[in-house]
Amino acid sequence: MEDLMGGAYSRNNGKLRRWTVPEIRALGGGCALQVAAKLGRSPRAVQDKARSIGVEPPRMPHACYWPKATKDRALAMRSEGRSLASISRATGVPVGTLRHWVYGERNRGRS
Repeated sequence: MEDLMGGAYSRNNGKLRRWTVPEIRALGGGCALQVAAKLGRSPRAVQDKARSIGVEPPRMPHACYWPKATKDRALAMRSEGRSLASISRATGVPVGTLRHWVYGERNRGRS
């Protein structure tokens, strides 16, 4: 949420408060839960603020991240003409994840 002067706010227990410079400096990388606890903000607010200022957002610890080598291998297999299903069987990566890697943003709202 932005105020009229362009300052960024975050909701905390139903109240809005500005992001301070030290809070913004603490956003880069790490565990989203730890950064959020340290700042007294929600993990989602921490990640959203980091993205909005162009900083690598802290990651949630429970999320599964595939190694870069696996993603590169899957994309190479796709460029060779293999289907997403065959790549999924060969790499163990779900078809939905492969679809996201190949085609970009996930299609969340189908109309």
